[in-house]
Amino acid sequence: MTSAVSARADDLSALFEPRTLVSVGSLFGASPRYPGARTTGFWGFPYLSFRGPDEPRSWWSPDDGLDASLIRQGPVELGAVLDLRDGRSARDDRRLLGLPGRPLAPAFGLFAEVWPVQDILRLRAEVTQGVRDHDGVVAKLGADLVGHFGRFTLSGGPRLVLGDAAATRLDFDVPVRTALVNPLLTPYRASAGPRSIGATAAVSYDWSESWQILAYLRYDRIVGSAAGSPIVRRIGQADAVTIGSGLIHTFAIGQ
Repeated sequence: MTSAVSARADDLSALFEPRTLVSVGSLFGASPRYPGARTTGFWGFPYLSFRGPDEPRSWWSPDDGLDASLIRQGPVELGAVLDLRDGRSARDDRRLLGLPGRPLAPAFGLFAEVWPVQDILRLRAEVTQGVRDHDGVVAKLGADLVGHFGRFTLSGGPRLVLGDAAATRLDFDVPVRTALVNPLLTPYRASAGPRSIGATAAVSYDWSESWQILAYLRYDRIVGSAAGSPIVRRIGQADAVTIGSGLIHTFAIGQ
C-alpha cells in the first residue's frame, strides 16, 4: 500500500479543552499488495482527529501519516508522525518464492508542513525510521493545491518518495540464495535514492457539520535503483495505483 496511515491526531492541547470536537471514521481502498506488486490487495484503516471547539476543520490528505502536532506557528506546523511500511510474503504472489518475507511494520519520525498560500497551497515532508535498524529511513515529500467549492473540497498534487540504502534494499534486493531457488529472479542489490514519483487527487463532501465523505486516487511510478530490481521488472510492475474512500463523523465531548 502506498498511502500512509490514514488517521491523524491534531494539536494535543485540544484534548484538554471543554467541548473538544472529535472526528472518527474509517478509510478503505485497494492498492498493490507490496512495493512493485502486480497484484492488488484491499485494506482499511480507522480515522481519528480532534480539535478545539472554535477551530475550523483543517484540511488533510488521505495519504498523510498519523501525526501529532508539537509546534504550530502561523502557516508552519511541526510534529511527530507514524507511518506503516508494507509487508510481503509468498502468500501475496507465489513467484516471490525464496524472497525473505516481512510483516507490515510501523515507522516513526517527524513531519513538517507549511502553507505558503493559506488554505490553497500546502507543502509537506515526512521522514521516518523503521522500528528495526535495518528497516532504514524513508522520506515522503508532497505539494497540494486545495480548492473549496461550497460543500465540496478538491485537492491534488505531486509526490516524491526517497529511501536510504537499507530501506530500498529491504523492498527491492534479491539475495543470491533466492536466485538459486527461484529462476524468475536474478541477484540484485538496490541503492539509496528516489523510490517513486507520482501524484494524488482527492474530493470530499460535507453532508453537514457532523458528516463528511471522501474519495481519492493516487498514482506512483517506481524509479531509480528500485525500478531496476527483478522484483519489479520480471514479476511485478513499476506503476502503482491506489484508490480509496471514507466516511467521517464529528461530535463534541466534555462540558
